Amino acid sequence: MAPVAQSAAQIARSYLDDAAAAAARLGDRADAEALHDFRVAIRRLRVTVGAYTALHDGVSRKTRRRLRKLARATNAARDAEVQLAWFHNRSARFTPAQRGALAPVRGRIRAWRRREQIRSHTKLLRRFEKLDGKLRQRLTTLESSGRDQRAHFGATAAAALIRHAEDLSARLGAVTSVSQAAPPAEVHATRIAAKKLRYLLEPLQADVPSAHVLLKRLKQLQDLLGAINDAHVLRDELDRAGVSAATDVLRDELASLFTTLQSDWGNAGPDLQRAVATAARQLQPATIARPGTRRAAARQRERRREDVTV
Repeated sequence: MAPVAQSAAQIARSYLDDAAAAAARLGDRADAEALHDFRVAIRRLRVTVGAYTALHDGVSRKTRRRLRKLARATNAARDAEVQLAWFHNRSARFTPAQRGALAPVRGRIRAWRRREQIRSHTKLLRRFEKLDGKLRQRLTTLESSGRDQRAHFGATAAAALIRHAEDLSARLGAVTSVSQAAPPAEVHATRIAAKKLRYLLEPLQADVPSAHVLLKRLKQLQDLLGAINDAHVLRDELDRAGVSAATDVLRDELASLFTTLQSDWGNAGPDLQRAVATAARQLQPATIARPGTRRAAARQRERRREDVTV
């Protein structure tokens, strides 16, 4: 395996390239996927930079904050698109009178989306152009630096996967253990955890034969949690508008989504954790301990110290 900084910088730069390609399409109103592609590329870039501390000398904390702000600047336009799609896909479920009552809400969201598209696209391009050149130069320097020769990328990537899998398992257990709907913030945090783990695993597929099945499973979880999160955001909008018909439909959908989450994923955290541990061993078999062996090794070391002391 290549040194950590070099390999991580190569992955990060590929995501920066994806973001640059998507940014060039943002001005095309006919391109419905440009914003989505830009968002995904920036999120993948952020996860990579955050997970591999070997990049932090070259990618400053200030730059990482700018990446976070860049990602958040796309949220409003994306939320509006999702909400308009929700109304469109469920139009047949409402009576003509209900559709008439919903028309002002939809119009307000549509106008909000237009404003956000114009504002965010201009802001995104300006912010990204400032960030792109410097970040690209730093990543290119790290790629060719030859630093971190002692710390190999496979072991570091495996450790990152295990760490994020443990976090996801704990969060998933928390949101599925409650008898009623979990708080929106906890659901959102669990979705982010699933997304981070997936983004870390994706560029490692060539070295991890089991990655395909695991990535598919993580995508399913991410989509389900995303649907719940989107419903929470829309619910807040409908509550402010006082539209009872749509609120009732959305409440039923949320209840169904949580039932699916609890029934399909209630006991999935440990299984995901074991699957990730298997993937980690495929990356660096000699350096990744099986579940529980680290504690056993620590006990053995403690006994050896006691023997020496005695």
